Amino acid sequence: MKITLMGLEFFINNLGCEALAYSFVSELYDIAKKRGESLDISTIVFADRGTPHIPETDIPIRCIGIHYKSLPFWKEIIKEFKACDYIFDFTMGDSFSDIYGIKRFVLDALVKTVAIKSGTPYILGPQTYGPYNRSLVKKWARWIMKKASFIYTRDGQSKKLAAELTGRDIFLTTDVAFALPYEHKVMEKTDKVRVGFNPSGLLWSGGYTRNNQFGLTLDYRKYCQNILEKLCYNDKYEVYLIPHVGTNSKFEDDCENDSAVCRLLHDRFTNTKIVDEIMTPMDAKGYIAAMDVFIGARMHATIGAFSSGVATIPVSYSRKFEGLFGSLQYDYVIHALQDSTEDAVKKTIQYVEEFLVLKSKIETSMEIVNDKQKLFRDSLIKDVFQ
Repeated sequence: MKITLMGLEFFINNLGCEALAYSFVSELYDIAKKRGESLDISTIVFADRGTPHIPETDIPIRCIGIHYKSLPFWKEIIKEFKACDYIFDFTMGDSFSDIYGIKRFVLDALVKTVAIKSGTPYILGPQTYGPYNRSLVKKWARWIMKKASFIYTRDGQSKKLAAELTGRDIFLTTDVAFALPYEHKVMEKTDKVRVGFNPSGLLWSGGYTRNNQFGLTLDYRKYCQNILEKLCYNDKYEVYLIPHVGTNSKFEDDCENDSAVCRLLHDRFTNTKIVDEIMTPMDAKGYIAAMDVFIGARMHATIGAFSSGVATIPVSYSRKFEGLFGSLQYDYVIHALQDSTEDAVKKTIQYVEEFLVLKSKIETSMEIVNDKQKLFRDSLIKDVFQ
């Protein structure tokens, strides 16, 4: 079985995107193994710095680097698309939208169009659809979705939007990264409540435009500082700063860099501890799993916490958070597009204090996750790989 992947990265220094890639390839490996088939994977990536290794597998994965201005790149992917059996496209989980800018959408949509024109079955993997704020973007997105062989989504809001745009049946599952494997990090015993805090470099910078690109109603920097002030000066808590993007970055001024923000916050709140031994999404999840509570604005960092049973407080800057966690009947989300800084801080501290209630709720929600993951796996076997 020869498969080409799109919108999944292994070396991009964004552990959320990498978590999607490792999780889905592991799923494909399990399916191929049960069917007694070999698996050959190519992936079209921005970062082609090596050969990915998926734990406990021997899958050969070839990375094709994206070079939009290179004619040989376009010739190579046309050849690749025509030669494979299936094309799976995840669009980084949340980038099938124009919230990150029109240029990013258009360039990605061009590759999607080439994939569709190849005639090979093109499958949209579980992801967020929209919002589409421009008429051109909405029309192009509608065309892409109508041409897809199958459309999977990870939340109810996206299902509704995709169905309205296309008139098609949309398969609702959940984020594949809930199944990311990991090893729980062993830490020293303590009587204190361990709180993991994941500051987003992107929100700290004001987005790619550095001018509150996402329209937050709270002051994100002030929110982070106020949360740490309340936690760090309370002997009940032990606070760990955990980056999820930029963990291997050498560029301090990169607007995506969580690690740089962790260092800035640590300089001010010196009794915090920085987790800086993270190389892969599995490493990150292992450390996050050792927390009692986790506060994060990187969605896949919160998915790592949630799926390992840690009381999770997602900080939402996009409806992808409300869509995903709402579909799991989990309401302990900070709404950065609605809440004031004061209200967000107050709710966060309240949730931290009630973390055992959150943990109990997550146990129930994970039953929903497990059911949705099984439905997705069954659909791949019965519908796609029939």
